Amino acid sequence: MSKGKELWKAAGARLAAARLHAGFSSQRVFAEAVEAAEPTIAKYEQGAREIPMWLLVWLGEHHGINSGWIVSGRGDMIDDPSKAPAPSTAVDPWAMARAWAVIERICKETGRTVTGTQIAEEAAILYSALLSRIVDVRDRPMVEAALAVLGEEAKERMLKVEPGTGKRSAL
Repeated sequence: MSKGKELWKAAGARLAAARLHAGFSSQRVFAEAVEAAEPTIAKYEQGAREIPMWLLVWLGEHHGINSGWIVSGRGDMIDDPSKAPAPSTAVDPWAMARAWAVIERICKETGRTVTGTQIAEEAAILYSALLSRIVDVRDRPMVEAALAVLGEEAKERMLKVEPGTGKRSAL
């Protein structure tokens, strides 16, 4: 296989990864979105045809995909995180479960006896704080790192004494 064909085959594989990351589960759905024929998209992803500039620009403008990454493999897939697709569900179940586990751990560490409703409320607050700190809730290592920091902040907040009352703050 010639060097050029190897490069386009690798770029095609990255295009397929970018398509999936952008939320297009099939070549057909992607082809409809970009107004191209499905067999043409398949050829781009197989490396049988060069990926056109207009498609690279479209991915960058609509989904924050780094065209340089598709072509060369250098840099990050996402050039503009604000354009990256949102999770398909309003709440990521795995991240919410991790937030719940962090709150449960904090309650045990601090000796707090709380109801399931109180844990749910605090986990929701922690999840919202998580969303404000990270770009992609599906990035599990980033979620874990952020929850470690946010968990410590929540613990400090939960241990604070309300001025003049001698009572601990909420939860």
